[in-house]
Amino acid sequence: MTTDFYLAIISYFCLKGLGNNIDSRIVFQLEIIFLIVLLIGNVSTIASSITLTTNSFQEQSFLDNKKQESEEVKKKSAPLNYTEDNTQQELFNSQNVKFPSSEQTDIGVEEKNKNNWIMVNHDIYGTRSSNQTIIGKHNLDNLQVKWRLVNNVEIQDPPIIIGNRGYLQDYDGNVLAFDTRTGDMIWKIRAGNGPTMGLTFDHAIIFGSTASNATIMAINATDGKIIWESQLLGDPKLGYKIDPFPIVWRDYVIAGSGGGSEIVKGNVTALNRTNGKIIWNFDTTTGEWVKPGKSPPNGGVTAWSGGSLDPETGILYIPLGSAAPNYNATTRQTPNLYSNHIVALNITNGKIVWTTPFVAHGTVLNVKVPDTHDWDTSWGSSITKITLNNGTQKKVVVGHDKMGNVIAMDAATGKEIWWKTLGKQYRTDVIPLPNGSGIIWSYGVFTYHAVDSDTLYITGTNRSLNYFTDGINGRIVGAPDTFGLGSYNGTIMALDLITGKIKWQYETEFPPRVSPLVTNNIVFAGYIPYMQKTKSGVILALDKQTGKKLWEFDVNAPIGQVGPSIGDGMLFVPTGKGEMKDTFQGLQKGEKIRGSIVAFGLP
Repeated sequence: MTTDFYLAIISYFCLKGLGNNIDSRIVFQLEIIFLIVLLIGNVSTIASSITLTTNSFQEQSFLDNKKQESEEVKKKSAPLNYTEDNTQQELFNSQNVKFPSSEQTDIGVEEKNKNNWIMVNHDIYGTRSSNQTIIGKHNLDNLQVKWRLVNNVEIQDPPIIIGNRGYLQDYDGNVLAFDTRTGDMIWKIRAGNGPTMGLTFDHAIIFGSTASNATIMAINATDGKIIWESQLLGDPKLGYKIDPFPIVWRDYVIAGSGGGSEIVKGNVTALNRTNGKIIWNFDTTTGEWVKPGKSPPNGGVTAWSGGSLDPETGILYIPLGSAAPNYNATTRQTPNLYSNHIVALNITNGKIVWTTPFVAHGTVLNVKVPDTHDWDTSWGSSITKITLNNGTQKKVVVGHDKMGNVIAMDAATGKEIWWKTLGKQYRTDVIPLPNGSGIIWSYGVFTYHAVDSDTLYITGTNRSLNYFTDGINGRIVGAPDTFGLGSYNGTIMALDLITGKIKWQYETEFPPRVSPLVTNNIVFAGYIPYMQKTKSGVILALDKQTGKKLWEFDVNAPIGQVGPSIGDGMLFVPTGKGEMKDTFQGLQKGEKIRGSIVAFGLP
């Protein structure tokens, strides 16, 4: 107890002693006053004691939790280097997760993210362009495999890299964290199903989709604990899925639909970042072609590959896939809105800003509509600010489809600036038939692209298919001596972002189905060598200006289509199933790999 408390007691008894010399009523009043002072002092002291005890307990509990977390991490990897100037790298107790304010969303191009890769396509603009300067043309020859994280299922998405910690989602939907310096796993959880297109990171929180579980999750990046999971955003029993990576900006988490059946109708949904509650929902199908009574019902138009966002305007740019049934348009002869479109949506309310058709009614392309070949407008979009010849600036959105059409659009209006069809097309106007269409060749885009201030880096895969109708539905069969769905060979190319003219091309003997990235005057890309059912993967480094090959490495497994990422001074390459050609770092020659991350670094 305090000294004032004891003085109050002494004063009280002194008053009792003076009672014989002072009027009793005055003494009584003074006694009451001192008793009140006593009581207040006592309660305050007790409360302070309780507060101190509680705070001590909470502090000790927090320290115990941190000590336990630290010990668990140390068992699995070397100490992690978290820095104070990067708020994304702060460790925190999963019991006290605090979502940042709506003004604090990272977009991926900040100086603090120079050596990070915070979402599937690097940044919210979808550029797959990194400002890192550690790996460059001057030291490419010194790149070497530092480690290989071997997984029990395929990995097709690039890992997210934050400081010296990486995060990935595998083909079965497992999410795991690893130490970028060693490849040692830190934690792993089963977040849902797969496959998906990857993860997004914002302020120590991972956002991911769950495929056929039809939800979005927010996960604590420190320990893998689930913070929230949204409600179902569609009916999984009908084949509804959520495949693409979430787009996270301010208070919004954007989810796009996928589909495992032709009766699923697409949607784009905005969730509250704090709790996962639905803010708005945009149905991607509209018009006479999807009215009730169609047999079978028409659908499709899913947002399965994800898109991009302009943080200056709050406009989303989402590519939408083909109408269904894919190979028979008998019941959908009217405009199939909004199939095979890029749609621009206001992120605050989900309202349409503009729409631009590809293989759809009203297109600038010389194509036959409605689509009967599943020419999905897909594999993302990007926004870039370019400087025109007259010195003015314009924001350009780039989109493409599986037929090989590329369109550059004005970001404000959707008006086509230029358009181009990659490679040679052969019989693409022939519709599927019961006995087959015969072989149709196209030069489609089956990867995300990369873009910098004036150049688009994109892959075209030469594909040959025979299209059949089967009642109202249909099927496709690849040509002989191809792999997968008719993939044969292809080209990696650079296009002028202002005009669409080809700057250079790099021909590949095998399909270049690896999403490129551009960094420090290098374009990293790749291709998939195959012989019958055996596939491998070669990662390439090309000169950004000329397309000249600077470096390559065979990773002994097919590289994931979503492509590599770069961060923390290393290149990370996801792979599927493969077989080791040589003994390396504990992996024996002939040993089969189900999935892995191959990490390249400097000595």
